[in-house]
Amino acid sequence: MRSLKERLHLAKTVLKELSRQPLCRTILEKRTVKKVGTHATFENIFRYLVKNGYIQKSGQKHRAPYVITEKGLKLLEGLE
Repeated sequence: MRSLKERLHLAKTVLKELSRQPLCRTILEKRTVKKVGTHATFENIFRYLVKNGYIQKSGQKHRAPYVITEKGLKLLEGLE
């Protein structure tokens, strides 16, 4: 199990990528794993961020990009 510090760093990386621009899940995962983490750790933090309202899909389409929410921006601000 990863430490809290590692999980927060991974969450910060995901949120920072989405604060720059909306991204589809696949591209977001590739960029995140390239910087830090693995597929499994990305999956866990991604599901957590979606479930708790920090990120969301920008539309109803199957491949709609994800965006950071106001709640996510506040979390990112707290992590920096």
